[in-house]
Amino acid sequence: MRYALYYAPRPGSLLAERGAAWLGRDAASGRSVAQPVAGAMSAERFGQLTTTAARYGWHATLKAPFALVDGVSEAELIAAIRLLAQRFSPFTVPLGIEPLAGFLALRPLGEAARLAELAAACVTMLAPLAALPDGQALARRAEGLGPRERELLARWGYPYVFEHYRFHLTLSSHLDGGSEAERLAALAREHFAGALDACVDGIALFVEPAPGAPFRYLAHISFNAEVPHYGD
Repeated sequence: MRYALYYAPRPGSLLAERGAAWLGRDAASGRSVAQPVAGAMSAERFGQLTTTAARYGWHATLKAPFALVDGVSEAELIAAIRLLAQRFSPFTVPLGIEPLAGFLALRPLGEAARLAELAAACVTMLAPLAALPDGQALARRAEGLGPRERELLARWGYPYVFEHYRFHLTLSSHLDGGSEAERLAALAREHFAGALDACVDGIALFVEPAPGAPFRYLAHISFNAEVPHYGD
């Protein structure tokens, strides 16, 4: 079993509903959701582009998936996240639809220092509870990384932290060329119209109940210490 700390909009919010529909899956309820009509793109291709993101759920990573250290319980993890969450106050981030490393994502418009601060706190403060991947897994993940990213991977179990952190809600897997990206971006602008503000008021805890299983939205640990649970 693995856990992950995400930004994920609260279930029932407009951004949550639009994101679940885009991916075709609601991670809080576990239900499939009808995806938008893709217009110039076939439904089959649209499904291919969103399948991987759908398994992880509608989110932006704060702390990448990890197993708990032996002897640490889920209740202890939630208690630690509550202590962390109380250090922050709610804020809102306007989002735009942008390419990122060959795929499409919702990304912050303008300065994102508060998001980076939140993500860094999740990485460092939860590190004592998170088991590092084994040597073979680290070696596999290190392929193609630069020296600094390898260093971060070895120390924290994930290379895209601190100065390499990029807040994003994934909209697609890798895209084939500019025309496909343009078609998908146009559809995303239409689909997410009126919903491109991220209210960051807590930390979402997701769980992967078995290797390769879809991640579930387990709980939202708000900055005021409330902990509503989902997907039970």
